[in-house]
Amino acid sequence: MTSYMKRLAMPRMWPLARKGSIYVAKPLPGRELQRSLPLSIAIKLTGFALITREVKLILNEGRAHVNGKVVKEKNYPIGLFDVVSFPTIKKSFRLLFKNKKLFLHPINETEAKFKLARIINKTMIKGKKLQINLDDGRNLLASSSSSSYNVGDTLIIDLEKLSTSSLKLEKSALAYLLGGKHLGNIARVLEIQGENAICEIKGKKVNTLKKHLFVIGKEKPVISLPSAE
Repeated sequence: MTSYMKRLAMPRMWPLARKGSIYVAKPLPGRELQRSLPLSIAIKLTGFALITREVKLILNEGRAHVNGKVVKEKNYPIGLFDVVSFPTIKKSFRLLFKNKKLFLHPINETEAKFKLARIINKTMIKGKKLQINLDDGRNLLASSSSSSYNVGDTLIIDLEKLSTSSLKLEKSALAYLLGGKHLGNIARVLEIQGENAICEIKGKKVNTLKKHLFVIGKEKPVISLPSAE
């Protein structure tokens, strides 16, 4: 499998110029291409490395962490809401959107200890255990009788304790929009009608798809967000 792709074929959400070298790094499978970046590009966007040789040095020395774990693969996919940290210099970032482009938003040490993931499926397996499938590729097990998690809910995952809490996809929830013309905006959910939803963005009612809603809070976001320019 090739580790590069033509620059002209890269997603429009990538914060890279269309003109330049013919090829750019391609993330490994596992995350949506439009909502992910290869680790090598992510490191360059932080300014901690300018060329691939410098990226490899950082990775080989184990100085880059993704969601609390050391990653040395330069094409590792960094997905939306993932945390990229550099413990030796105490710098951390969360991948978000800014002006409809993927953006590494600087976060503090407290925020770097948790990440968000959306439930995309639930499956009953042997032993009356419920397998919860997340959009970042993780699978969690929960007792079928005690779990109140639903598809569309967001899990807040503590990267140190590996414990979870949830944010419900429901009326009045605060959601981050993953698609459409309001990509990257914060919306208050007013109503969910089947696969569609009515939300409020900056005082205006808008229609969107339920699949575009990623819950990030109740009264206020549980994560910090980049300011629009």
